[in-house]
Amino acid sequence: MFPEPSQTESLEQTGVSDNQSHTARRVPLAQVAGLVGVLLLAASSVSVGAVPVDADPGVIPALGGIADLPVLGLAAALVGMGLVVTGWLLLATVLIPHPGAISSRRIVATIALWIAPLLVVPPMFSDDVYSYLGQGAVANQGFDPYAGGPADFLARGDPLGRNVSGYWERSAAPYGPVFLLIAQLIVRIVGADIIAGIALHRIAELVGLALVLWALTALARRTGGRMSRALWLGVLNPLVLFHLVAGIHNDALMLGLMLAGTELALRGLDHERLGYLPLVVGVGLIGTAAAVKLPAAAALTVVVVVLTHRWGGGPIPFAKSVTVTIGLFGAVLVAFSMASGFGFGWVTGLSTPGEVNSWLAPTNQVGFLVGGIGMLAGVSITQAAIGVGKVIGAVVAVVLGILVLRRMLDRTVEPLTGLGLLFAVAVVCGPVVQPWYLLWCVLPLSAVALHTRWLWVLTWTSAVLAVIVPPLGSGIHGNVPGIALGYALAFAVLATVIMVARSLRIASPAV
Repeated sequence: MFPEPSQTESLEQTGVSDNQSHTARRVPLAQVAGLVGVLLLAASSVSVGAVPVDADPGVIPALGGIADLPVLGLAAALVGMGLVVTGWLLLATVLIPHPGAISSRRIVATIALWIAPLLVVPPMFSDDVYSYLGQGAVANQGFDPYAGGPADFLARGDPLGRNVSGYWERSAAPYGPVFLLIAQLIVRIVGADIIAGIALHRIAELVGLALVLWALTALARRTGGRMSRALWLGVLNPLVLFHLVAGIHNDALMLGLMLAGTELALRGLDHERLGYLPLVVGVGLIGTAAAVKLPAAAALTVVVVVLTHRWGGGPIPFAKSVTVTIGLFGAVLVAFSMASGFGFGWVTGLSTPGEVNSWLAPTNQVGFLVGGIGMLAGVSITQAAIGVGKVIGAVVAVVLGILVLRRMLDRTVEPLTGLGLLFAVAVVCGPVVQPWYLLWCVLPLSAVALHTRWLWVLTWTSAVLAVIVPPLGSGIHGNVPGIALGYALAFAVLATVIMVARSLRIASPAV
């Protein structure tokens, strides 16, 4: 990852007057395309969203009829996804070459515009929020959510258990004690009201996104990145809209706490005299983020590296930095573990996501390939091959992680860039990969002044992963002919839109 060349810097300083006509045309067009996209997603949610089993979306005025037309709903959702990604990419053609062409205030307004319609829809792209509610209900009734799943403890027919996916209904909670405390509190507040429970979980994730927005602007200012570009890549990202806002994944809370903690800790280390309060609070927030989902602990490397540099570098300062940081972090985890009432049972739940073989994980893909070859030979070795692939992935991740950390310590790699690279290693080599996991590395990197080449890599990877998983609610799930027809309709509509755009010369490259 290298900084932008001086030619680009001079362009940013002198302005983009020669591109004002492009900006004047492209930015409003992108905003409208994205808005129409999220409105289509919102309208289709009654058909292809994860609607609660006892809900009747047919009673919703104007939109209720779509619930009985799942093929049309899927087509509308796919067109909506395509328009959101297209609008986001249009903004990329302006912001990547000329980040000063759009103000950060306008990006924030676009974020609000695109997020708003997705705040009042059923969960989309995932039904994990029902697992959150089920695990919260288990804890609220005094059972240990790390000892089994909602189906093991909740009464048959319990509304908070009936909506949990069959994949996870008997699985232990894979989240840390802080998130279980939040889930338990939400259930205590709403009782069996699923709609209210969904709303409160969405509010919790919005708090996380607000922390992300604040932290990214502060980190971009610190590293010399551009705030408008950081907010576009990090918060307006379609993966955020589809999976953190519409999907209500708790990664939003984890990332928000982690990035806010990183910024506060760095503020403590910026002082002429060590700022103990912001350092302790920052590491505490990173610990809180890890007590939501453990991968947030990777942010400790930033604190360790910067503290080591502050103390002169070398093995002894490094050892001191690790001791101080891990000590503070460990104290936070112990405190939350004890406060939850379930001790350290959450450690055993960390293996739960691996119970289902993730098809996006590169290590698993190798296992599937070897297993397929074995099936041709009449031998069932798929699971064994996947297991070997996971071990190899773990070894490679450790080696690459040490190399990145070493580059951070010798100042070859900027600490925040190093954090993004560590997350990239974890995603590529990890046993479980979901599309939104890319945000773990995209968000830290979005605040850094990256070379244009790497910005486009992150942009196109985000765009591809954003459209790779469609929303398939119960009305269309498993209906292969209906899914194929929905895709055909969506492709026809999107192709028509693209052809019209090209004929009007609104899709020509920016100069």
